[in-house]
Amino acid sequence: MTFHRSPFLTAAIALGLASCAQPVPQAAPPETPVAADKKPVRKNERGKITSISLTELFALQQADQVLLYDARPGFFYGLGHLPGAISLPKSADCDAQIIKREAEIKAALAAKKTIVVYCTNLACPDARTVAIYLAGFGHSSSTLTGGWEAWKESGLPTE
Repeated sequence: MTFHRSPFLTAAIALGLASCAQPVPQAAPPETPVAADKKPVRKNERGKITSISLTELFALQQADQVLLYDARPGFFYGLGHLPGAISLPKSADCDAQIIKREAEIKAALAAKKTIVVYCTNLACPDARTVAIYLAGFGHSSSTLTGGWEAWKESGLPTE
């Protein structure tokens, strides 16, 4: 049996490898437009970052006690993600995305929900990077140990 790679599969593999690569240093992006009276306010990284196991996350998810963010690029989110996850990819405008989601984050925290961020796998730094952005705004979060791949390998449901 002969296996031929399709251009789509090759592109998907290349994007997967590139999604966890360290970003190339660039000039600072222009300030994200926000309301004239409201500028992004970072709180000197007061939020804490912890790890969470698959078992712990599943229990929180079943109890509706988690706000779940997918830090992978939107392309991969579209191919499949954890149930209830919201796409919040690591990007140059991550601060602006967090500001847009501030009401969602505050509502989750008021409901005593845990914020969890996940990425592709254990070697992918994107979940930790997004968690660092969240911490900069004073929001504590956890990163899923093993990420998307561990979730899928365990046979848990996906969307």
